[in-house]
Amino acid sequence: MVEKKQLRKELGVLDATSIVAGIVIGAGLFIITGIAAKYAGALVWVSYLIGAVPVILIGITTASLSTFYPVEGGSYVYPSRILHPVLGFLTGWAMWLAIIGPVAITAQAFVNYLNALPGVSWRMSIAAGAVLITIVFFVINYLGVKVVAKVQDVLFLFLVFGILAFSLWGLPHIHISYLKLGSPLGWGGVLKAASLLIFAYAGITIATDIGEEVKAPSVLPKAVLLGTLIPIVLYVVSSFVCVGVLPWDEFASAEAPYASAASKFMGSFGVIFIILVAWAAILTSHNGEQATAARVAFSLSRDKIVPGLHKINKYGIPHVALIIGDAIAIFLIVTGTIELVAEIVVAAFLFEWIMFHLCIFFLPKKYPDMYEKTEFFKLEGWKLIFPAIGLAISVYFFILQGARPLAYFGVWLAIGLLIYYIRVSQNKEEVTTLIREWPRGRYLE
Repeated sequence: MVEKKQLRKELGVLDATSIVAGIVIGAGLFIITGIAAKYAGALVWVSYLIGAVPVILIGITTASLSTFYPVEGGSYVYPSRILHPVLGFLTGWAMWLAIIGPVAITAQAFVNYLNALPGVSWRMSIAAGAVLITIVFFVINYLGVKVVAKVQDVLFLFLVFGILAFSLWGLPHIHISYLKLGSPLGWGGVLKAASLLIFAYAGITIATDIGEEVKAPSVLPKAVLLGTLIPIVLYVVSSFVCVGVLPWDEFASAEAPYASAASKFMGSFGVIFIILVAWAAILTSHNGEQATAARVAFSLSRDKIVPGLHKINKYGIPHVALIIGDAIAIFLIVTGTIELVAEIVVAAFLFEWIMFHLCIFFLPKKYPDMYEKTEFFKLEGWKLIFPAIGLAISVYFFILQGARPLAYFGVWLAIGLLIYYIRVSQNKEEVTTLIREWPRGRYLE
């Protein structure tokens, strides 16, 4: 008898948390923090605290949605069923690129930190090294979610230990005078930095994209909670240490900012140590991004809007979606168009956050019977203040991204809209029927 190829429920709380938090803690911490310090100065840790507010709010919304209906590719499924099929497709389409882009970004970031090793005369080609990393983790992801989880768990636990060790070691070496330097652009600079640091927090909603591979419904809300709190604590404390052990302008201008900070109180060992931690953080992001990008594409294909990406291999992985996503990431690496995609990524994540918050308000009215059966975590009554505030803040930060990123993002949405209407017009009755159904457990031949 031929075994049916389907997704496998292999992920526990640690696995799901390491995927969610591992994606969040990555290149953003070790690269974007330095960029944000150019605006916020010694108050960059305050920017991380401000950026944490919308993250906590989207975490609450994400936990509620994942409890309501754990599903693969929730980035697309929730808004397509609760709000409107077009809005759902555009959200999923945006998130596909928003996750593929960081696959390329983190691959390059790993090579940058590899080349930062002290005392090493040779330098690896950024493009060639990034392509190699992408291929290695493609193989890991191809072999099943259990393999992905084991690799992710080891890397995640090491990076958490490493950042905590760096922070605790550095606290006694802080100079109060450095912290008093403040922000070169005042509170406007602090807010601008907070909008940039959304990139470092982006990915918390990834939990909704692995909903059919967790062992129990309670896994996802717990993973969202831990995946929200762990990055906030690590980001705030470690950035506080960085601008406390050296002046913010030195930190902001360094090629490897955290390595420069570590050298001030850990010596040459500290540089090597923080580079190893950066590798772990970057690779957890890369590994998780490959996995979730494939799941988002799978969900788009399961409704037959994007054709051919729904196929699953013998290991329970949507392998065609994985191959296509990694091929696009390699194209971005080789052609050098990553910077363009990076400008779209934050706008795409914020767009998804806006859609998710809206879903909370429309959900009880559209699916009252399903909503009543939700057992773990409902947002109703006074609790609706959380998605309401989250919606307002997400819209504010979305606008704050600026004209150029939003223009690029608009072009990407326009391409998606064209694909959507072409596909629906070709097979309107079947696609419309599929979109009306909740897709969990649906496997197309």
